[in-house]
Amino acid sequence: MSHHDIYDAALDKSLFDTLPQRLAQEMDVPSAIFFWLHPGNMQEISAGTQPEANADYIEILDQDPWMAEVKDEHANIGAFRLSNHVSADAFERSAMYNEITLKHGLDRFWCLGMIQDTRDGRVVTAFHKGKNAGDFSDPEVSFVNRHARDLARLHSIRRELIRSNIHDLAATDRTLQGEVPIFELDFEGRLKRLNGLAEGLLLRHPFLILQHSGILALGGPKMRSFHAAVARATDVEHSQANWLDLPQTRADDGRVLPSLRLNFLPQNTGGRRVLVIVTTEDTRGIGNAFDDPQEKIRLTPRERDILNGLIKGRRRDQLAHDLGVTIPTVDLHSGNLRRKLGANTMMEAIANAFKAGVL
Repeated sequence: MSHHDIYDAALDKSLFDTLPQRLAQEMDVPSAIFFWLHPGNMQEISAGTQPEANADYIEILDQDPWMAEVKDEHANIGAFRLSNHVSADAFERSAMYNEITLKHGLDRFWCLGMIQDTRDGRVVTAFHKGKNAGDFSDPEVSFVNRHARDLARLHSIRRELIRSNIHDLAATDRTLQGEVPIFELDFEGRLKRLNGLAEGLLLRHPFLILQHSGILALGGPKMRSFHAAVARATDVEHSQANWLDLPQTRADDGRVLPSLRLNFLPQNTGGRRVLVIVTTEDTRGIGNAFDDPQEKIRLTPRERDILNGLIKGRRRDQLAHDLGVTIPTVDLHSGNLRRKLGANTMMEAIANAFKAGVL
């Protein structure tokens, strides 16, 4: 199984639902399951083999010796055998074995587990073998660990999409759906496709830049990180899904744009391509932030005095003398002005103030 097979499951629910079965087949074991543990301790069997026992199993999750080992010290360290922590005798006495495994005739006894963290909670992957098959071997542990990073990225991106209520990324005619901003880039970062929300984001976000060559770039301190993320996602042999976070900022028209996560998902068709899927934790969503009226920027009287003085060409020392304050106080208020107006320099702050109509 290639990493592309795993990444494709991030976009396609049917592929995601069958992924545990495909992993189990490659390991030649009867069972594999994904659990999503949501914040607030909600637990969901999101995909897995042998689903006939799932309804009963949810009732006794808290009595499962395997779930009892879902601890911080076991997270993000790769796969481990449950037998390292629970003896076979103790498992045979558990409700999990007697009320689920025996009752439903499941081929589950030995367990190999992996715990991984995402922004939206914890993900547990469990592989099972029958009692007579013996515990998991070192090669089988190595097999799971070879896929660990890809599975972590799969779950992180899929949970981002579900949290943002994204159901389909592409329509049957291959056009990109408009539920969130989506860019498709080639290995050089050249823009190949985008949807309407992506175009709106490109027009408004001060860091997103479409160069004359058609290459999508990111201005500011994360410029190199953006290029590196595209390169990793389109690498010839070892393309990797990854992501990059952008802080809250102001658009050129003064309105606030929420903090964003750029999810880079490799594509396996049409050459070396990557989808850049933009999500946010902001409850308004990205589209609503575009539709909102410009946020009223409220300046204090002192900030307004300094802004007006700067517009008139007054220097820092002159402003301090005019207002009867120290130069560090002028600098403090100037810094607040730049932050409120989403600017890196005072010249940019003055321009943004005129655009936002705060003068």
